[in-house]
Amino acid sequence: MKSMIFSTALILGYLTSLSAQDIYLPVSSKSETARAEYYKALKAAENANIPAFFDGMKATVKMDPNFFMAYVNLAFAETAFGQYEKAAAYIKPALTIDPAGLNENEKIHRRALQAWDKDPKADPAKYMEALTAAYPNTPEAYDLAARSAKWLSKDPKASLKHLLRLLELRPDFGGGYNSLGYTYMELGEMGKAKAAFEKYIALAPKEPNAYDSMAEFYLNNKEYAKSVEYYDKAAAMGNGGSMVGAERARAVMKGNVAVVDGLYQAFAKGDVPAVLAVMDANIVWNEAENFPYADQNPYKGPEAVLNGVFGRIMAEWEYWNLTDIQLHDMSGNMVLATLRYKAKHKTTGKVIDSQTAHLWTLWDGKIVAFQQFTDTKQAAEAVK
Repeated sequence: MKSMIFSTALILGYLTSLSAQDIYLPVSSKSETARAEYYKALKAAENANIPAFFDGMKATVKMDPNFFMAYVNLAFAETAFGQYEKAAAYIKPALTIDPAGLNENEKIHRRALQAWDKDPKADPAKYMEALTAAYPNTPEAYDLAARSAKWLSKDPKASLKHLLRLLELRPDFGGGYNSLGYTYMELGEMGKAKAAFEKYIALAPKEPNAYDSMAEFYLNNKEYAKSVEYYDKAAAMGNGGSMVGAERARAVMKGNVAVVDGLYQAFAKGDVPAVLAVMDANIVWNEAENFPYADQNPYKGPEAVLNGVFGRIMAEWEYWNLTDIQLHDMSGNMVLATLRYKAKHKTTGKVIDSQTAHLWTLWDGKIVAFQQFTDTKQAAEAVK
């Protein structure tokens, strides 16, 4: 997984139904057992069972050494993973197959393999455009073209174009919505990405990869608690890799708690610069309604918080201590702190001991919002 994290399901997102022959590109192999193994491998790849995909394709070429499209799939997959030497091991035997027996789909792919044989990093975009032109109503042509655009041509907009056409032809294809979600995520259209992953779950509710993909969405969107929820669901359904994602999301949540804990420690030491340093430049800070310092809500930016809240507290109170602090991970990048205020007012000499809660919202390790909840009556009476 990467910083903008994409699952291997996107690399190998094949079609769902294996019974409707018109959704697949034609293959020239006459071996029924090899064809059955080939389609089984495609089915495994649909929901990111990558080991089964490779095993199935390798078994296919053992059953029929002239199964051209099995070599193509193996070469494409290895190239997409950047494994050019492994890809060459499939390109070479594919090119020894007599082209006279190949159909138009295979001939187009043969030209792409010839280009890769000369340059492993050659852009196959023109061959994919030829493929969709030759098979304008065959969903698999757009599936291949979309994955090629994403992983080999590095053109997510072209990938999106092919995916949208794919789903026009196959609106019940869950794997297509999975690829669509990742493509929208790469393009920064997070609302559309979420909708695509939701559609994937609706179409494939028993597939753990559907929940793993949604977990990745939430991880990218920095909604760590939701990410953990979906990773845990995928793991419970048998996706072992999801456990790693869940631990990563949990680690980030612990990081948020650590940021807030550091802030309280700095406050206890009177280290105001350290407190301000963990605030985002555009922090929005709200004191509890009817609290003495709620009169300037919302405070925007660290300087406003310093002057409007901290400065006034230091000027008006003999001491202001935070005790019994407990921190709790919350959804939506939030950390809830439960604590007590213990303070003495300089002018009136009155003290407060009030039950309090702070809700902190974080983004990329910075605090972007704060909401105070406390016993405002005690504070109001203390300043009278």
